[in-house]
Amino acid sequence: MITIALSKGRQLKDFIQYLDEINLTEWSTALKSVSRELVIQTKDTRFILVKGEDVPVYVEEGIADLGITGSDILIEQNCNINNLMDLPFGYCHFAIASKEKKDVYPVVATKYVNFTRQYFDSIKQPVKIIKLNGSVELAATIDMADAIMDIVQSGKTLHDNGLSEQVRLDDINARLISNKHAFFSKYDEIQTIINQLKVTNNVHN
Repeated sequence: MITIALSKGRQLKDFIQYLDEINLTEWSTALKSVSRELVIQTKDTRFILVKGEDVPVYVEEGIADLGITGSDILIEQNCNINNLMDLPFGYCHFAIASKEKKDVYPVVATKYVNFTRQYFDSIKQPVKIIKLNGSVELAATIDMADAIMDIVQSGKTLHDNGLSEQVRLDDINARLISNKHAFFSKYDEIQTIINQLKVTNNVHN
């Protein structure tokens, strides 16, 4: 039995669509039937549904053998896991956004504190980072911060809050990760899943 940690929300919908494309109907059907369940089981696989930020934690701790999460979370958390492969969904990017372009942004609000710190260190600009867990756009809208560092997909949320992207940074996509011990103890089963998911990568390339 392989246990896979999945993020609830948009990424789960993207993953189900992804499964439909390669006709992994057993997984797709099981996940489409989810209402409030947090554990879903098929013949050979168990899925656990958790918050996106927690996927690498469940994998690192060995509760899940595999996980699907965004590369933004892996960058921020630096967990001790195997980063196995890119997956062709969940595309977005990091960006600095503000009401207007400035030469410097002394105060930046974000939930990605580590990534933000690394970026401003790399350009040798002092910055005060305000950590927020949600609706970071508000911080720049009401002038609590000069800018925000966030992930951007379409830019609609920024636009709706009177902000615009000023600096585009690292691209983001979904990744398949594994527990380091499970990668060896369940190598054959994990390799089978990797090979199944590679089919879709070939379709998208």
